[in-house]
Amino acid sequence: MRHGVMRGAVRHGLIGGGVLAVLWFVSGWLAYLLSGAGGSLATLASLIPTPLGRGVFGSPVLWAVLVQLLMAAVLVAGFAALAVRLSAGRLVFATAWLAAILTSFAVGAALDLGNFIVGTADFGIRGAIGTMGATSETTWWAVVVGWIPALVTVRSGRMRDEDPSPAPGPTTRSSLTVVALVAAVALVLLPFAAQAGADAMQQQLREEQAAAQAEADPSGAVAPDPSASGDPVPTAGPSEGASDDGACTAANTTIMTSPPDGATGHRGQLLQLVNVADEPCTVDGYPDVAYGDQNGHLLDVAVEHGRSFMAEDPGASPIVLPPGGSASAFIGWDANSVQGQLAARSIWVAVLPGEERLSWDMPLDIIPGATVYVTAWQATVVPEG
Repeated sequence: MRHGVMRGAVRHGLIGGGVLAVLWFVSGWLAYLLSGAGGSLATLASLIPTPLGRGVFGSPVLWAVLVQLLMAAVLVAGFAALAVRLSAGRLVFATAWLAAILTSFAVGAALDLGNFIVGTADFGIRGAIGTMGATSETTWWAVVVGWIPALVTVRSGRMRDEDPSPAPGPTTRSSLTVVALVAAVALVLLPFAAQAGADAMQQQLREEQAAAQAEADPSGAVAPDPSASGDPVPTAGPSEGASDDGACTAANTTIMTSPPDGATGHRGQLLQLVNVADEPCTVDGYPDVAYGDQNGHLLDVAVEHGRSFMAEDPGASPIVLPPGGSASAFIGWDANSVQGQLAARSIWVAVLPGEERLSWDMPLDIIPGATVYVTAWQATVVPEG
């Protein structure tokens, strides 16, 4: 092939490769956009052959741009190099079509090779095979569409001795080598860029998930789920019998609570009962305690009467509270990790079972299956002086 003819053949091959690249991205992005539109358009998208099912969509923007630039380099330069090398007389159209198929095959095979190597380390050989599939997608696409760049290549110069350009000497001889080298380098870099983009997306998703979870609950408990099933926290617990005359009830008292205290893996929380009526009242027993999770549902917690690491239980005895007088009780439990767990996010307390509960939003490291220990109400000791 004379130098002028070769220079023209390379130019025509690059034109055909450019058409191949344009078709590659137009069909890939069109199918992607239609599928994202949903409905009948998504059905239409399934009928469009696409070579961009892997390695592009789902990657961060900069990595996706880099991957597509490398694909474009392989498609344009690879097609040109193969079309020139394979061309032979009147079989130019067939060889150009074959060049489109081989170039597309190379892109898919490079992506699959990268997926297989990474997948083998993570999932073993059988699992890695399941991550492949780009080769069949890109090759089939080229079989269906590759005749178009082949036709453009033929009509743009027919890759025959029709180029009147003077022989440019050694520069023309090296042009095909440069084109082939560009295609080879881009092909080698392609799977690394695609995998780096996939890794970057996974890292981004992990960071976004961690940030969302931290925003929802800095302690790492599961985020609220509006669709979660469960029972709401009852506004009153089961009654243990009718209240005696003069008893402290929800109508003549109020309850105050403080943030929990901690010591050596244990937790404790003080409750204070205050008589807000004009008459004395008597309290005899244990406060009624329940907890709600981050979804507003009753948390499965065992509430036992008795001592804990943080407080002794004097046992139930009648305590007369004058107007403004107070009694106290203590809740104790062992510390728990709430990471990835439902956890207490509200506490519900009543003066006695059966009375109306008061509630406070309060994050506590109490999880399903935990046990809390509640002491009986006891007179609050008022320091002298």
